[in-house]
Amino acid sequence: MAEESKGHWQIVGTLFVTLFLTWGPVNAGGVFFLPVVKHFGWSRAWFSALSSAAPLAAGLSSPLLGSLLDRIGARPVMIAGAAMVGAGYVALSRANSAAAFLAIFIVMGIGITASTIIPTALVITNRFRTRRGAALGVAFAGIPLGSTVVTVWANYLVLHFGFRVAFFAMGMPIVLVVIPLLTAFLRTRPDAFPARGAAASALPGLEVREALKSRSFWMIAIAEVLFATAAVGLRVHLVPYLSGIGYTPTAAAGIFGAMFIFGGIGSLAIGPFADRLGGRATFAGVFAAGAIGIAALLSANHPAAVVAFLLIFGLTRETPVYLHPLAIGESLGNRRLGALLGIQAFFTTLGFAAGPVIAGRIFDRSGAYTGAWLLFAAMALASAVAMRATLPYAEERARIVIGETAAA
Repeated sequence: MAEESKGHWQIVGTLFVTLFLTWGPVNAGGVFFLPVVKHFGWSRAWFSALSSAAPLAAGLSSPLLGSLLDRIGARPVMIAGAAMVGAGYVALSRANSAAAFLAIFIVMGIGITASTIIPTALVITNRFRTRRGAALGVAFAGIPLGSTVVTVWANYLVLHFGFRVAFFAMGMPIVLVVIPLLTAFLRTRPDAFPARGAAASALPGLEVREALKSRSFWMIAIAEVLFATAAVGLRVHLVPYLSGIGYTPTAAAGIFGAMFIFGGIGSLAIGPFADRLGGRATFAGVFAAGAIGIAALLSANHPAAVVAFLLIFGLTRETPVYLHPLAIGESLGNRRLGALLGIQAFFTTLGFAAGPVIAGRIFDRSGAYTGAWLLFAAMALASAVAMRATLPYAEERARIVIGETAAA
């Protein structure tokens, strides 16, 4: 414990700031949407298609970046990724064509993957022994808290100075704060382990080819993709839904913002539970709670149901991002954690892309979001069942040995 309290929490603080300043502008992207569309005369569909290049690039690059993290360590990968994101925002402030926006979004998508979620999970999982859940919760609270603060700041800049100044202002803190912090304080593994190369082989865990044959890998992947579909689909359509059932635009936006605030609280509060109960059990509980929270939206015309939604879904919606590496470690070990997180991030990206489309299609056909919320609640519940079907590492290791013996 003493070793962890010495320099480890300094790294957690560095990663919190990194996620706050790097991921915050990502969730503030809606602030730029209409000003950019109006300035260039593009259709909403066209700019949406350009913007989708970033998550697509992020998902496609995740397996490669995850493997690279295991080979050379997080520090150089995160610094390079942060530089790509910071430079990307500066470039957006001067971009004047659709081709330029497309190229920049692709670079930024790769950079965001390289500098945020996967390497943060890898660094903390490798450095912490007894308080991983708490440390992950603190670091990943930077995402919802950064989203809340940066969205307000970006909106102010767009309204008073224009989107170009706002884009530039999103990039400079990454260049001037994030990159120096990562350079000065980030280390991938404890000093007792080599920083790269042989270190991963010294850790307990399955190799990638072994993990791909395991039940737990696919149960975790199914749980992640289903909940990602539900959570992102709900997030994108929440404000239109609330506006459509009688809430004013201001009230709907306030509820949406409160969801991020509750997400930050949940990130801080649920991490210690994962340290006590285990990542897999906590993960299953979060998914089950998410199903209840989504179902509460069916009665959102009553304020009490909205409060229930915020308390249940709001508190749990940000936690899967850091419970995921804990679940993988408990079932598959940490030897190839970066590579496994990268592969699973690809599947999660499919959920990110599918959720908004599914909710939109259901609304177009039925004229209501009721079917979407029922489907998303069922997906979250299925995620809980899938997570409960995972196995401890010792059992997965034994299954692999038995399978290899039988094949021989």
